[in-house]
Amino acid sequence: MEKNKTNTVGSIKVSENVIVKIARTAALEIEGVKFRPAENEDAFSKLMRKSPVRAKISGETASIKLEIFIDEGYNAVKAAESVQKSVKSAVQNMTGFTVTKVDVGIAGVSFKEEDAGVDNEQA
Repeated sequence: MEKNKTNTVGSIKVSENVIVKIARTAALEIEGVKFRPAENEDAFSKLMRKSPVRAKISGETASIKLEIFIDEGYNAVKAAESVQKSVKSAVQNMTGFTVTKVDVGIAGVSFKEEDAGVDNEQA
């Protein structure tokens, strides 16, 4: 879907894909936030997986949904609140849309990889 805006000079179209890219970039600016790692996925799996960022345009407003992962050691609620603020601000400033809501789902926690040479079992 696209937003069409007509003015005296001509028309402007903004695609939902543009909103998604802005939202994704704004979310990744928050420390400790990432999206699902795409490691070990083939091309078909990537196509079939639902995007972690979705946007819906309705008139002059937009609503956005994100599914994020939080790095180990970060406060998930504070990070999600920061994502909401960052995404809303970025989309409104760059597109002129009024963002009615930013829903953030915490899909998981990314843990640091343990050293391969360390044995965690005690004898």
